[in-house]
Amino acid sequence: MMIHSRTGSEGGSDTTIQVVTVTVAVLGLVAAVAGSTAVAVHHLDQTEIKRIQDKAATEIKRIQDKATADVARDQTEIKRIQDKAAMEIKRIHEKATADVARVEGERKSEVARVEGERKSEVARVEGERRLSEERLRAEVERYKYDLRLTQTQDFKPYQAAIRENQIKRGGAGGPQD
Repeated sequence: MMIHSRTGSEGGSDTTIQVVTVTVAVLGLVAAVAGSTAVAVHHLDQTEIKRIQDKAATEIKRIQDKATADVARDQTEIKRIQDKAAMEIKRIHEKATADVARVEGERKSEVARVEGERKSEVARVEGERRLSEERLRAEVERYKYDLRLTQTQDFKPYQAAIRENQIKRGGAGGPQD
């Protein structure tokens, strides 16, 4: 080793240069480490951001798929309820139509029955009226005949025949016998 003697100003300058060189080297290393760390942290941050974005996208997709499935299920349920309501409305309408037809048939049947009874009653009353008229005409004719007979000489044999007829029938006599 060689030892040189130096003056104070010379020695300080080499040391200063060495210290400055070491300091610059350390600062370069620190800057390099800081730069590498910043790049690594940035890369980690980007990876974490990407992971969070992917996780969020997956969660959003899951929620959208679930919402789509829920909407489809709800639409199917709505359609089922609408179909059920339409069938119930149709059933009620058909029942009401059948009830109206049944009641209308019953009404027509009742009208026909009453009309038949009315016609029958009118025919019966008309028949009774005709019979009554015929009886009255016959009685009037008999009285006219009796009256004419009283005016002729054949009255007594006729009266005897009437009495004989009344006795045969068991009647007490009178115009209706």
